Amino acid sequence: MPKKKTEKIKEEKYDPLKKVAIRFFGKLSDKFSNSFLPLKEALVTARARVLFRTYLSIAFFFSFIIFAFTFLLTLVTSIFIKLSILFALFGLIAVPSFFASLTFFILFIYPFSITQSRKRDIDANLPFALTHMAAISESGAPPLTIFKILSQFKEYGELSKEAAEITRNVEIFGLDEISALRESVEKSPSSELKDVLEGIITAIQSGGSLKSYLIEESGKAMFEYAIKREKYNQLLSTYADIYTALLIAAPMIFVVVLAALNIMGGSMFGFTIQELMILGTVALATLNLIFLAFLCLTQPKM
Repeated sequence: MPKKKTEKIKEEKYDPLKKVAIRFFGKLSDKFSNSFLPLKEALVTARARVLFRTYLSIAFFFSFIIFAFTFLLTLVTSIFIKLSILFALFGLIAVPSFFASLTFFILFIYPFSITQSRKRDIDANLPFALTHMAAISESGAPPLTIFKILSQFKEYGELSKEAAEITRNVEIFGLDEISALRESVEKSPSSELKDVLEGIITAIQSGGSLKSYLIEESGKAMFEYAIKREKYNQLLSTYADIYTALLIAAPMIFVVVLAALNIMGGSMFGFTIQELMILGTVALATLNLIFLAFLCLTQPKM
Protein backbone atom coordinates (compact mmCIF):
# COMPACT_ATOMS: atom_id res chain seq x y z
CA MET A 1 0.00 0.00 0.00
CA PRO A 2 1.43 3.45 -0.92
CA LYS A 3 2.78 5.54 1.94
CA LYS A 4 0.39 8.49 1.40
CA LYS A 5 -2.63 6.20 1.32
CA THR A 6 -1.49 4.52 4.54
CA GLU A 7 -1.08 7.90 6.29
CA LYS A 8 -4.56 8.97 5.19
CA ILE A 9 -6.12 5.78 6.56
CA LYS A 10 -4.31 6.19 9.89
CA GLU A 11 -5.51 9.79 10.25
CA GLU A 12 -9.10 8.85 9.46
CA LYS A 13 -9.02 5.93 11.86
CA TYR A 14 -7.62 7.62 14.94
CA ASP A 15 -9.02 11.15 14.73
CA PRO A 16 -12.82 11.57 14.43
CA LEU A 17 -12.50 15.22 13.39
CA LYS A 18 -10.13 14.40 10.55
CA LYS A 19 -12.26 11.43 9.57
CA VAL A 20 -15.42 13.56 9.22
CA ALA A 21 -13.60 16.43 7.49
CA ILE A 22 -11.97 14.14 4.93
CA ARG A 23 -15.17 12.20 4.29
CA PHE A 24 -17.20 15.30 3.43
CA PHE A 25 -14.55 17.68 2.07
CA GLY A 26 -11.71 15.43 0.90
CA LYS A 27 -12.78 15.56 -2.75
CA LEU A 28 -13.24 19.33 -2.56
CA SER A 29 -9.71 19.64 -1.14
CA ASP A 30 -8.33 17.51 -3.98
CA LYS A 31 -10.12 19.70 -6.52
CA PHE A 32 -8.74 22.99 -5.20
CA SER A 33 -5.40 21.75 -3.82
CA ASN A 34 -3.39 23.44 -6.59
CA SER A 35 -4.85 26.79 -5.55
CA PHE A 36 -3.40 26.43 -2.03
CA LEU A 37 0.15 25.24 -2.71
CA PRO A 38 1.67 28.01 -0.51
CA LEU A 39 -0.33 26.52 2.38
CA LYS A 40 1.26 23.14 1.69
CA GLU A 41 4.74 24.67 1.95
CA ALA A 42 3.78 26.55 5.12
CA LEU A 43 2.61 23.31 6.77
CA VAL A 44 6.00 21.76 6.02
CA THR A 45 8.05 24.68 7.39
CA ALA A 46 5.74 24.93 10.41
CA ARG A 47 6.47 21.24 11.16
CA ALA A 48 2.72 20.61 11.31
CA ARG A 49 1.80 17.04 12.21
CA VAL A 50 -0.99 16.94 9.67
CA LEU A 51 -1.18 16.24 5.94
CA PHE A 52 -1.95 19.08 3.52
CA ARG A 53 -5.12 17.36 2.24
CA THR A 54 -6.33 16.77 5.80
CA TYR A 55 -5.68 20.33 6.95
CA LEU A 56 -7.43 21.81 3.91
CA SER A 57 -10.40 19.52 4.53
CA ILE A 58 -10.57 20.67 8.15
CA ALA A 59 -10.49 24.32 7.01
CA PHE A 60 -13.40 23.70 4.65
CA PHE A 61 -15.24 21.74 7.35
CA PHE A 62 -15.01 24.46 10.01
CA SER A 63 -15.92 27.15 7.46
CA PHE A 64 -19.06 25.18 6.58
CA ILE A 65 -19.95 24.75 10.28
CA ILE A 66 -19.58 28.47 10.92
CA PHE A 67 -21.61 29.27 7.80
CA ALA A 68 -24.46 26.98 8.89
CA PHE A 69 -24.43 28.28 12.49
CA THR A 70 -24.40 31.97 11.53
CA PHE A 71 -27.07 31.32 8.88
CA LEU A 72 -29.43 29.86 11.49
CA LEU A 73 -28.56 32.61 13.99
CA THR A 74 -29.18 35.33 11.40
CA LEU A 75 -32.47 33.69 10.38
CA VAL A 76 -33.73 33.52 13.96
CA THR A 77 -32.62 37.11 14.62
CA SER A 78 -34.32 38.36 11.44
CA ILE A 79 -37.58 36.70 12.45
CA PHE A 80 -37.33 37.90 16.03
CA ILE A 81 -36.75 41.59 15.17
CA LYS A 82 -39.06 41.37 12.14
CA LEU A 83 -36.68 42.57 9.45
CA SER A 84 -37.99 43.24 5.97
CA ILE A 85 -37.55 40.45 3.42
CA LEU A 86 -34.91 42.42 1.52
CA PHE A 87 -32.74 43.07 4.59
CA ALA A 88 -33.29 39.51 5.84
CA LEU A 89 -32.11 38.02 2.53
CA PHE A 90 -29.09 40.31 2.48
CA GLY A 91 -28.22 39.29 6.05
CA LEU A 92 -28.68 35.58 5.31
CA ILE A 93 -26.18 35.86 2.47
CA ALA A 94 -23.69 38.44 3.76
CA VAL A 95 -23.33 37.51 7.45
CA PRO A 96 -22.70 33.74 7.07
CA SER A 97 -20.43 34.34 4.08
CA PHE A 98 -18.37 36.87 6.02
CA PHE A 99 -17.85 34.68 9.09
CA ALA A 100 -17.20 31.55 7.01
CA SER A 101 -14.61 33.43 4.94
CA LEU A 102 -13.05 34.83 8.10
CA THR A 103 -12.81 31.34 9.59
CA PHE A 104 -11.16 29.95 6.48
CA PHE A 105 -8.77 32.92 6.32
CA ILE A 106 -7.69 32.43 9.95
CA LEU A 107 -7.09 28.71 9.42
CA PHE A 108 -5.24 29.49 6.19
CA ILE A 109 -2.81 32.00 7.70
CA TYR A 110 -2.23 30.06 10.94
CA PRO A 111 0.56 27.84 9.51
CA PHE A 112 2.23 30.95 8.07
CA SER A 113 2.11 32.54 11.53
CA ILE A 114 3.72 29.45 13.05
CA THR A 115 6.38 29.48 10.34
CA GLN A 116 7.26 33.12 11.01
CA SER A 117 7.38 32.48 14.75
CA ARG A 118 9.78 29.56 14.21
CA LYS A 119 11.91 31.66 11.87
CA ARG A 120 12.26 34.48 14.42
CA ASP A 121 13.13 32.02 17.17
CA ILE A 122 15.77 30.25 15.06
CA ASP A 123 17.35 33.49 13.83
CA ALA A 124 17.51 34.85 17.40
CA ASN A 125 19.26 31.77 18.78
CA LEU A 126 21.49 30.95 15.81
CA PRO A 127 24.48 33.18 16.76
CA PHE A 128 24.75 31.57 20.21
CA ALA A 129 24.14 28.07 18.86
CA LEU A 130 26.90 28.56 16.28
CA THR A 131 29.32 29.58 19.02
CA HIS A 132 28.36 26.43 20.92
CA MET A 133 28.75 24.28 17.78
CA ALA A 134 32.16 25.79 17.06
CA ALA A 135 33.29 24.99 20.62
CA ILE A 136 32.13 21.38 20.26
CA SER A 137 33.80 21.00 16.85
CA GLU A 138 37.15 22.05 18.34
CA SER A 139 37.15 18.74 20.24
CA GLY A 140 37.03 16.90 16.93
CA ALA A 141 33.41 15.76 17.30
CA PRO A 142 31.68 14.61 14.07
CA PRO A 143 28.71 16.59 12.70
CA LEU A 144 26.09 14.19 14.07
CA THR A 145 27.52 14.49 17.59
CA ILE A 146 27.44 18.28 17.30
CA PHE A 147 23.73 18.27 16.44
CA LYS A 148 22.99 15.63 19.06
CA ILE A 149 24.56 17.75 21.80
CA LEU A 150 22.84 20.87 20.48
CA SER A 151 19.44 19.14 20.62
CA GLN A 152 19.84 18.62 24.37
CA PHE A 153 19.95 22.36 25.07
CA LYS A 154 16.30 23.46 25.09
CA GLU A 155 17.40 27.08 25.57
CA TYR A 156 17.87 27.25 21.80
CA GLY A 157 14.15 26.74 21.26
CA GLU A 158 13.20 25.79 17.72
CA LEU A 159 16.86 25.43 16.78
CA SER A 160 17.28 22.58 19.26
CA LYS A 161 14.20 20.94 17.68
CA GLU A 162 15.84 21.22 14.26
CA ALA A 163 18.97 19.57 15.65
CA ALA A 164 16.86 16.82 17.25
CA GLU A 165 15.12 16.25 13.89
CA ILE A 166 18.46 15.80 12.14
CA THR A 167 19.67 13.42 14.86
CA ARG A 168 16.43 11.41 14.73
CA ASN A 169 16.56 11.05 10.95
CA VAL A 170 20.06 9.59 11.16
CA GLU A 171 19.79 7.40 14.25
CA ILE A 172 16.21 6.15 13.90
CA PHE A 173 15.31 6.41 10.21
CA GLY A 174 18.75 5.46 8.92
CA LEU A 175 19.47 8.48 6.74
CA ASP A 176 23.06 9.50 6.16
CA GLU A 177 24.21 12.85 7.53
CA ILE A 178 24.08 14.61 4.16
CA SER A 179 20.51 13.47 3.43
CA ALA A 180 19.35 14.44 6.94
CA LEU A 181 20.91 17.89 6.59
CA ARG A 182 19.36 18.40 3.14
CA GLU A 183 15.93 17.47 4.47
CA SER A 184 16.34 20.03 7.24
CA VAL A 185 17.34 22.64 4.63
CA GLU A 186 14.13 21.95 2.71
CA LYS A 187 11.91 22.22 5.80
CA SER A 188 13.60 25.04 7.71
CA PRO A 189 11.81 28.43 7.66
CA SER A 190 15.04 30.32 8.35
CA SER A 191 17.21 31.32 5.38
CA GLU A 192 20.11 31.94 7.77
CA LEU A 193 19.97 28.38 9.11
CA LYS A 194 19.67 27.06 5.56
CA ASP A 195 22.90 28.85 4.62
CA VAL A 196 24.69 27.40 7.65
CA LEU A 197 23.48 23.87 6.91
CA GLU A 198 24.45 24.20 3.25
CA GLY A 199 27.90 25.29 4.38
CA ILE A 200 28.18 22.26 6.67
CA ILE A 201 27.13 19.97 3.80
CA THR A 202 29.75 21.54 1.54
CA ALA A 203 32.45 21.16 4.22
CA ILE A 204 31.57 17.48 4.72
CA GLN A 205 31.42 16.65 1.00
CA SER A 206 34.59 18.55 0.09
CA GLY A 207 36.54 17.23 3.05
CA GLY A 208 37.13 20.75 4.34
CA SER A 209 37.58 21.78 7.95
CA LEU A 210 34.19 21.88 9.66
CA LYS A 211 35.81 23.42 12.72
CA SER A 212 37.20 26.36 10.75
CA TYR A 213 33.87 26.89 9.00
CA LEU A 214 31.87 26.93 12.25
CA ILE A 215 34.36 29.26 13.96
CA GLU A 216 34.17 31.67 11.02
CA GLU A 217 30.37 31.54 10.85
CA SER A 218 29.99 32.02 14.62
CA GLY A 219 32.20 35.10 14.45
CA LYS A 220 30.12 36.57 11.62
CA ALA A 221 26.85 35.75 13.37
CA MET A 222 27.92 37.36 16.65
CA PHE A 223 29.15 40.45 14.79
CA GLU A 224 25.80 40.80 12.97
CA TYR A 225 23.99 40.23 16.25
CA ALA A 226 25.95 43.06 17.89
CA ILE A 227 25.09 45.37 14.97
CA LYS A 228 21.38 44.53 15.25
CA ARG A 229 21.44 45.22 18.98
CA GLU A 230 23.16 48.57 18.41
CA LYS A 231 20.63 49.58 15.74
CA TYR A 232 17.73 48.64 17.99
CA ASN A 233 19.25 50.61 20.90
CA GLN A 234 19.49 53.68 18.66
CA LEU A 235 15.88 53.15 17.58
CA LEU A 236 14.83 52.95 21.24
CA SER A 237 16.60 56.25 21.86
CA THR A 238 14.50 57.83 19.11
CA TYR A 239 11.33 56.32 20.60
CA ALA A 240 12.30 57.73 24.00
CA ASP A 241 12.62 61.24 22.55
CA ILE A 242 9.20 60.94 20.88
CA TYR A 243 7.66 59.61 24.10
CA THR A 244 9.14 62.44 26.15
CA ALA A 245 7.84 65.09 23.75
CA LEU A 246 4.33 63.70 23.16
CA LEU A 247 3.44 61.89 26.37
CA ILE A 248 5.33 63.79 29.06
CA ALA A 249 6.01 67.38 27.97
CA ALA A 250 2.77 67.93 25.99
CA PRO A 251 0.45 66.65 28.77
CA MET A 252 2.24 68.84 31.34
CA ILE A 253 1.69 71.92 29.16
CA PHE A 254 -1.92 70.86 28.63
CA VAL A 255 -2.50 70.56 32.38
CA VAL A 256 -0.93 73.97 33.05
CA VAL A 257 -3.10 75.61 30.38
CA LEU A 258 -6.25 73.97 31.74
CA ALA A 259 -5.39 75.05 35.26
CA ALA A 260 -5.04 78.66 34.09
CA LEU A 261 -8.29 78.48 32.14
CA ASN A 262 -10.05 76.95 35.15
CA ILE A 263 -9.25 80.07 37.19
CA MET A 264 -10.88 82.25 34.57
CA GLY A 265 -13.84 79.87 34.09
CA GLY A 266 -15.70 79.21 30.87
CA SER A 267 -15.40 76.31 28.47
CA MET A 268 -13.39 75.17 25.45
CA PHE A 269 -14.75 73.44 22.32
CA GLY A 270 -18.08 73.04 24.11
CA PHE A 271 -16.48 71.16 27.05
CA THR A 272 -16.02 72.41 30.57
CA ILE A 273 -12.50 72.48 32.01
CA GLN A 274 -13.28 69.53 34.29
CA GLU A 275 -14.54 67.48 31.32
CA LEU A 276 -11.41 68.33 29.34
CA MET A 277 -9.25 67.16 32.24
CA ILE A 278 -11.10 63.83 32.36
CA LEU A 279 -10.82 63.40 28.57
CA GLY A 280 -7.14 64.30 28.68
CA THR A 281 -6.47 61.73 31.41
CA VAL A 282 -8.25 59.00 29.45
CA ALA A 283 -6.45 59.97 26.24
CA LEU A 284 -3.07 59.98 28.01
CA ALA A 285 -3.64 56.50 29.46
CA THR A 286 -4.80 55.19 26.06
CA LEU A 287 -1.78 56.64 24.25
CA ASN A 288 0.57 55.09 26.81
CA LEU A 289 -1.03 51.67 26.27
CA ILE A 290 -0.75 52.07 22.50
CA PHE A 291 2.91 53.04 22.82
CA LEU A 292 3.66 50.01 25.01
CA ALA A 293 1.85 47.72 22.56
CA PHE A 294 3.86 49.24 19.71
CA LEU A 295 7.14 48.56 21.53
CA CYS A 296 6.14 44.95 22.23
CA LEU A 297 5.15 44.33 18.60
CA THR A 298 8.26 45.92 17.07
CA GLN A 299 10.77 44.50 19.53
CA PRO A 300 12.98 41.94 17.80
CA LYS A 301 13.62 38.65 19.54
CA MET A 302 17.26 38.66 20.62
